[in-house]
Amino acid sequence: MRWIIVPVACALVAGCAPYSSYPPVERTSGLTHSSFEPVPTIMVTSLEWARSMETGAVAERPLAFTLPRDSSDGAYRRVQKKIEDSHRAEAGEAAVAIRSVRVRGFDATVDISIPRDRGEPILYTLDLKSKPFQNWEVVGHRRWRFHETDIAAVDHMMPAEASAQVDADTQGE
Repeated sequence: MRWIIVPVACALVAGCAPYSSYPPVERTSGLTHSSFEPVPTIMVTSLEWARSMETGAVAERPLAFTLPRDSSDGAYRRVQKKIEDSHRAEAGEAAVAIRSVRVRGFDATVDISIPRDRGEPILYTLDLKSKPFQNWEVVGHRRWRFHETDIAAVDHMMPAEASAQVDADTQGE
């Protein structure tokens, strides 16, 4: 009987591992929220990593940050509580911006935009890992070779002459 308890306990712990994305990709259960752990801790670890990567005014002044869209005030309060001398960025203020957080058990991925003293902010994708009873840490990062303004400037419309022509014979298929 005691040999059965260990696998059952492991299955229960593994079944309770968080699996979520912020902002939500689709409608998710009410049990997950961006202010529930481990998401605030993952965001704090990412913000601290971002601050350590920058030099100049961004690293020296109090940390201004934004969280993924639709993040609650509770999520902002939890992050501010964990990072001394930080605040929610005002409109137009240069800030480290967390664009999205994806948590899959003890692995997480964070898309983050870091402002620079000169030029456009730099986009990074951070890979974080944790183990039971250990802190989250950044284990890898990817720096993207485009800026957010490049993404916004992409026109997703096809020119009229390049659009697919529909044959009268296949119109209903």
